Amino acid sequence: MIQGNDIATRDFLAELMRSTGKEDLNYIYRGEFTQNLQQHILSLAEKNIDREKISGKIKKRVFHIMVESIQNISRHGDNKEDDTQENSAMFSIQKEKDWYYITTSNIIDNAKVDSLRSKLDRINNMEQADLDKFYREVLGNGQLSQKGGAGLGLIEMVRKSGNKLSYDIEKIDDEHSFFYLHSHIKTSSLTETATPATGEASIFSLNYMVKLHNFIISNSILLIYSAIFDQDSLLSLVSIMKNRVDGTANIKKKIVSLMVEMLQNIIHHGEQNIEGYNGSQGIFYISERNHKYYLTTINYIDNSKIPALREKIDHINSLDDKGREQFYNSRLFDFKSVTNKEAGLGLIEMRQKSKNPIEYDFTALDDKYSLFKISTSINL
Repeated sequence: MIQGNDIATRDFLAELMRSTGKEDLNYIYRGEFTQNLQQHILSLAEKNIDREKISGKIKKRVFHIMVESIQNISRHGDNKEDDTQENSAMFSIQKEKDWYYITTSNIIDNAKVDSLRSKLDRINNMEQADLDKFYREVLGNGQLSQKGGAGLGLIEMVRKSGNKLSYDIEKIDDEHSFFYLHSHIKTSSLTETATPATGEASIFSLNYMVKLHNFIISNSILLIYSAIFDQDSLLSLVSIMKNRVDGTANIKKKIVSLMVEMLQNIIHHGEQNIEGYNGSQGIFYISERNHKYYLTTINYIDNSKIPALREKIDHINSLDDKGREQFYNSRLFDFKSVTNKEAGLGLIEMRQKSKNPIEYDFTALDDKYSLFKISTSINL
């Protein structure tokens, strides 16, 4: 059973899994935004967008808004002197049916709050024609701030999405606040009438994302990815975390190796037919706390497979190093049961590489399926 993760985290993951449909996406990154990391973050989001059966014009609009959102973190972001993880920025892209939702959060100086609020309110109150005119005026006048923009990026986000920007400013202390910016864009014709899922109870609303950001900070989460998994998403996630995690080269190597093992497990063993759709839907998330990196995946599992899997994990956890090596070799040369052999080998390798017990949990969904959560950790 789960030994180290608190119940709030387990409930959150189950909620996110249930709320992410077969064509939906929840991708949230928190941390520093170096140029190299920005490229990997955008690459993973772009690959998901490319899978969608939407026009090239809309894809370009969505990608443009993503780029502007991340650049907004650099343009308007300010760092606190202590520069702790609690102060790091966040980028999120979500998809729900015909809508993409893009949210960012970063630190700003309180001295800039009134000016930024005034700029956003002015942009939101403009009609499209006035917005286009204002954009040309700002561009023509060359009104540039020290960080390279005078609202051009914000104007572009409204123009490209066809929707007003939602924002929130949450005070941190006497000098700093969190600035949240939320944009949404319809994936079909922008002239069609449609209602985005922006109600306060929705996981795609700004209200939810502010609460989620607080939750992510409290649980020291670095990245959450909830979608259909394939080899492309695996490679992109590995590239992000290679550049994101701290530690020695040996620590990074172990984390990458564990990520590959855990994500391959979703791709190869997590495929299920849910509501008539075949796919390897799952969640991957990584957090850092108590001088450890925790790697967690969650995917669907047929209830009939639970007893054998539970027994296998408990057995692996009970073995010492020598016992695990012997068990590994016995599974390696078990040619009669290929599927079980592969699953067993992956679990043993996870235990060997992490040097910590495998934590797991099952959450029943119905008579046929459950959610299988598995977590391992690396000591820093």
